[in-house]
Amino acid sequence: MFAMFRTNLGSLTIAQDRYMNGASSTPIYAKHADQHKFVPESITLPSGTHAHWLGSKKTKKVLVYFNGGGYVMPISPPHMLWLDDFQKALGPDVSALFLAYDLAPEAEYPVQLKQAVELLRYLVENEGRNPSDLILGGDSAGGNLVIGLLSHIAHPHPDIEPLSLPSKINGAMLISPWCSLTNTHTSAFKTNAQRDIFDARALDRWCKAFLGSDSPFAGDFYNEPVLAAPEWWEPVADVVDEVLIWAGENEVLKDGIVAFAKKFTKGFGGKGGRVSTIITPKACHEEMVVERMLGYKGDSGTGSQRVVENWMRAKL
Repeated sequence: MFAMFRTNLGSLTIAQDRYMNGASSTPIYAKHADQHKFVPESITLPSGTHAHWLGSKKTKKVLVYFNGGGYVMPISPPHMLWLDDFQKALGPDVSALFLAYDLAPEAEYPVQLKQAVELLRYLVENEGRNPSDLILGGDSAGGNLVIGLLSHIAHPHPDIEPLSLPSKINGAMLISPWCSLTNTHTSAFKTNAQRDIFDARALDRWCKAFLGSDSPFAGDFYNEPVLAAPEWWEPVADVVDEVLIWAGENEVLKDGIVAFAKKFTKGFGGKGGRVSTIITPKACHEEMVVERMLGYKGDSGTGSQRVVENWMRAKL
């Protein structure tokens, strides 16, 4: 199955990505709600961007989630099922709210970061939610977006309105975050070439679409966090209380994640922020989501799902 994924993803064009997966997460959410017999509830932000609820919007505790897909693909039906089941596993007092951000190449960076900032601003300023009741979460490109959001709060992006929070965000959960966009030549791309679900071909295609450039120097500290020095992450300790960085031992992105984690731990952790970096043996890129794609009803044997559930429960 992994060989099939690698061949398929490595051979497609952006147009084929879009044809096979759709142009927005919103209709996928609507179909999921219909299939699972619940009334869909959504937020329409001032820009027209949508965010969708899993669980009751009346809960105090909220997991604000950003899905992966290389910034090119919407959330997939198995991905939606995983997030829905994850929310249910956390209990009725916790809901998930995920952002249906615009997709590249039509929406290039920093559009998605603007929309993430807009959602957090709406929750705090319009709905009056306390940041201490919110946990940010994201996988792959969604993890990249969470890191960019934390960077923006600490160091306002020149093209995005600053966001000031009345208190710290409770936590941030980064699942296989895309930390190094333009470097697809680390050792993990060789050692894990036959162990992961994609390779450099797909990543290069998505990166070019997201950044609107094929230059290896197109990234910045907001969209390619591995580039930032430890000092960049020091003020993030005033933004979020605790961060989980999860990666699979068998994923091609592992080296970039580990390099980011070391810098982040030195800067963020050095200023009192709590950070846990967990590399799960035998696990691929976002293993717990891929398990649902492959039809597993529970854990496939790596324990990846248990790691993120236990961390979330401890925060809640």
